[in-house]
Amino acid sequence: MTILELFDQFKTERRYLQNVSPKTLEWYTYSFRAFRADFEGVAIATQSVKEAVKRGVVNLASSTLQPSSINDYVRAMNAFLRWCHAEGHLSELIKLGYLKEERKVIQTFSPQQIKALLSWKPRTFSDYRLHALVATLLDCGLRIQEALELRREQVDLENLLVKVKGKGEKHRIVPISFELRRVLYRWLGKHKFGLVFPTLQGREQNQRNMLRDLKDLGRRLSITGVRVSFHTFRHTFAVSYLRAGGNLFYLSRILGHSSVTTTEKYLQSLGVEDLQAVHDRLSLLNPAR
Repeated sequence: MTILELFDQFKTERRYLQNVSPKTLEWYTYSFRAFRADFEGVAIATQSVKEAVKRGVVNLASSTLQPSSINDYVRAMNAFLRWCHAEGHLSELIKLGYLKEERKVIQTFSPQQIKALLSWKPRTFSDYRLHALVATLLDCGLRIQEALELRREQVDLENLLVKVKGKGEKHRIVPISFELRRVLYRWLGKHKFGLVFPTLQGREQNQRNMLRDLKDLGRRLSITGVRVSFHTFRHTFAVSYLRAGGNLFYLSRILGHSSVTTTEKYLQSLGVEDLQAVHDRLSLLNPAR
């Protein structure tokens, strides 16, 4: 059996035994392609594979790729190498290290921009849908695909909860605010379809079309200095949650992260003034505590 045949078996088992999403399978394939030349003629033996993957990382590091992109490939390769060891194809667990990445402050919408987005007055069905979607993303931090796949029966207005189907078909319960309940109640009253954010015909909305409408809204509201994208809403929710003193572990569960390490990146966006504000509120010497 060759390394390529092993990789195909790995993907098949991930698909049928772990029910990973098509996007994850595509990520595995794309990542393996970055190492494929280094695996040519390599025997399935621990030392040979170790040398091959290390050579692959060196070649990628000397290319024009950013460290973050290379680390994505490494993450997928580590998953494959863990599987190879667990299945007995490698006698030793091989784990690739990650390249050092430049820490960047995550861009978020400003309070003024959030106010403009929420106070904008919709006029058409598409406008109302976008307004309700924006409010949902800001209130819950959902991924855009999670929101577009959301159905009526997953929205519990009585108990202020939504049941979200996330990555890997994993479900989680996310709380919503009283204000979002008002928004969703009014919006759901404007159509009778099963999806919460459907097309005019009741079908699932296309991400690209929604992004086009969002960017158009950003131009109309003169939102500049920040990327107008659906993921920026997720970033804004997460940073705002931490800035208000929210628990990192709770946030990780709300966002649907498999590890709190993924959530920690949002801590980089907090300034000293944010830490001071939380400290003052939580201080044992604060008489209002």
